[in-house]
Amino acid sequence: MGILRRVKELFLAETNGLLDKCEQPLNMVNQYMREFDLELTKGQKALANQLFIERRQAALIAETETQIEKRDRQSRLAVKQGEEHIAKLAIQEKLLQEKKLATYQSQYTTIQEQTKVLEERIAQLLVQSEEFNHRRLLLASRANVASSLKEMSQSVVSFQTENISKGFARVEEKVMLIEAELEAMQRFQSPVKRSAPQYLDPGLKDNIEKALEEIKLKKED
Repeated sequence: MGILRRVKELFLAETNGLLDKCEQPLNMVNQYMREFDLELTKGQKALANQLFIERRQAALIAETETQIEKRDRQSRLAVKQGEEHIAKLAIQEKLLQEKKLATYQSQYTTIQEQTKVLEERIAQLLVQSEEFNHRRLLLASRANVASSLKEMSQSVVSFQTENISKGFARVEEKVMLIEAELEAMQRFQSPVKRSAPQYLDPGLKDNIEKALEEIKLKKED
């Protein structure tokens, strides 16, 4: 069971890692651009097919017009030669071709409109492609800058909280110790502090009083 659990955890970790990697901003943008390029390629293929249909229709119209002209010449020639039945057949064929021509021309107009719509759409896609590429460059630049600043910010925050604060505390302690040592030295080295003690010795009380009286008498003289 332990081995199966570890295999499952490894699989989930690798899967999540791959998903995280796929969800990176630049990877997502590149995927979107690939999808857009596929749509653009489909549009270009559709336009190519449409242009082929349009040209084939134009060729069909030209061929029909040729047939109409041919049947017109045949009918006039048959009338000239007195072959009325042949002239009627030629006129009949001409009329049929003219009906076909009207249909073909109507279809050609529709095909041209469809071609125009496709061309406009392709033009829009090309403009969007240029815009998306420009935005991708900007996003790549912003993502790089943001990632760099994020790394810098994380390292600075970690360094300040863990090292600088502790360093300042150590320096403050050392300064306080030096100040305390200096104050102690000044207390013991000061002339005032090195003078006689501030209490009276009971054994010298009488002598002190006598000397004090003598000083007072001399002051009065």
